[in-house]
Amino acid sequence: MAHTYPFSRRLQATTIAGLLCITSGGVLAGGFALIEQSVSSMGTAYAGAGSAAEDASFIYFNPASMSRLDGTQISGGVHVVLPETEFTGFAEYNPTYFPPPPPSPLPQVSPGPDNDTDGGVTGVVPHFAYVQELSDKMNFGFTVNVPFGLKTDYGNDWVGRYSSTEAEIITVNLNPTLSFEVDDHVTLGFGLSAMYANLIYENVIDAGFLAGTPGANDIASKIDVDDWGFGWNFGALLEPTEHTRLGFAYRSKVEVDMDGDIDAAPALDTSAGVDASLPDTILLSAYHEVNPQWAVMADILWTQWSRIDALVIKLGNGTKNTIPLKWEDTYRFAVGAHYKPNERWIFRGGVAFDETPVPNSEFRPTALPDEDRVWVDLGVGYQYSKNLSFDIGYAHLFIDDTDINSTDSYSSASPVPTTEGIHRINGEYEASVDIISAQVNWKFD
Repeated sequence: MAHTYPFSRRLQATTIAGLLCITSGGVLAGGFALIEQSVSSMGTAYAGAGSAAEDASFIYFNPASMSRLDGTQISGGVHVVLPETEFTGFAEYNPTYFPPPPPSPLPQVSPGPDNDTDGGVTGVVPHFAYVQELSDKMNFGFTVNVPFGLKTDYGNDWVGRYSSTEAEIITVNLNPTLSFEVDDHVTLGFGLSAMYANLIYENVIDAGFLAGTPGANDIASKIDVDDWGFGWNFGALLEPTEHTRLGFAYRSKVEVDMDGDIDAAPALDTSAGVDASLPDTILLSAYHEVNPQWAVMADILWTQWSRIDALVIKLGNGTKNTIPLKWEDTYRFAVGAHYKPNERWIFRGGVAFDETPVPNSEFRPTALPDEDRVWVDLGVGYQYSKNLSFDIGYAHLFIDDTDINSTDSYSSASPVPTTEGIHRINGEYEASVDIISAQVNWKFD
């Protein structure tokens, strides 16, 4: 069904709508915050991350934990993330987009129903931490981490290609910190963050639909934007007894105003900007040594995704487009334990429950079909010598089956009064994740 408004205007409006959907899924979807910042803490499902303070990697979670580290220490690790994500479902042209009466029947998006697609992509998450004891009461730390990231790749032929085909977020956070021991029971830590963020996101424009021949002329489109943002973090470590530690840590939001380009058909290429607010977090952590061999720990992590209610896309022509996201605050609960049979070996285990901020299937993006998950983690540490130790860890994430019933996003430039996009995708995701990790720790006297 062809509309009467000019083709060039229709094509531009569809491009904007597609990019709005892409960006919302790529930047502000739940589940792309990475907790994989320590292999030793991973073994307990990150229970005790803000209070255990076993090595330098823990200072990312709580800078006050440096008070328990002597001399100069370095930790470096890598996590290999192996996702499995299978989509089964179909897409159609969204009936609420069309002026009445809509075409009947609405055409389905080729290749039609029961389209099976695996969008999971193997990822690698590195981390580095350095701690230097400055005095009996003060320590300096520096971490390099990847606090947010994702990658999905469906290919250009899958049924949801008008929403997204490929998405990638890369972040790098540089975080110098200082800790000060107030007394034998209280230590405070402070830090500043400089975070680089890069978003690359691709989808397909249904130019054939705009010309009256749905699916006959697909145009690949790509957005590439990046910038730096800044934030801060604070932590406290309380030691009421020799065997019990309590941790509190706050990490601020980071505002990133990313600029770049849209690469599509030559007539549609333009500059682009994405304003993103990466959420703040609060961590409560507890650690208790039951005896010299056994210790138990627990964490609660709160993330303020609710501050992200909408996303604004700025285009080179001076227009702005707003998309509602409606994310909700989330909690992550973790409990774990470790066992030290001797001075060389330590064995770890833990479980965690991790909530998604996505409120329902209508707000779930194809770029990151997130849902609640349960972590089951195991880890082993080995003290090779006085100054050198190794950690390995494994985690399996059980993810709830995920429904999706959403449209690609709308543009205020669209000539059709609507708050939804042209295409609707309906189906279910089945997903799980395996993570394999290794870390090396050095101590210099």
